[in-house]
Amino acid sequence: MARVIVGLFTSASEAEFAATQAQAAGLAPGSIRIATQQTLQAQNLPDAGAPAEPFRESVTRFFTDLFSGNQLDDAQAHIAATGPEHAVVTIETNTPGEAEQARAVLDRCGAVDVYKQRPLVPTAPEGEIDLEGDLSRVRDDDELDANGLTTH
Repeated sequence: MARVIVGLFTSASEAEFAATQAQAAGLAPGSIRIATQQTLQAQNLPDAGAPAEPFRESVTRFFTDLFSGNQLDDAQAHIAATGPEHAVVTIETNTPGEAEQARAVLDRCGAVDVYKQRPLVPTAPEGEIDLEGDLSRVRDDDELDANGLTTH
């Protein structure tokens, strides 16, 4: 069963370092992706002359697509923790061993624990993103590691 390991980093350079470390650990380069403000906004441009998608909309779309189905709480936690300077590393794995290896690499490289930190940006106006409570709580879930990395 394929799993996607997700790590949020405070800068694109940290994310790039994590991606390099994942490749050095033997994970396939084609399975590793980095998403930044620029790449997220560029993915939704209807044509070359159109204005960029607002940052919050691009982040919301990205995490809602990534955490589809019954994982809306995970999507909301990541949306709330992501700021314009952040970058996301996703690693698609095919085995539980690869998933653990990817998780360990992202942990060592300093992935942000989105379940332990408060949102870095003010909460969006009512109706845009429902955070369902304070994200400073510690999420108690068997599928999270010490840094809050999730396996999907």
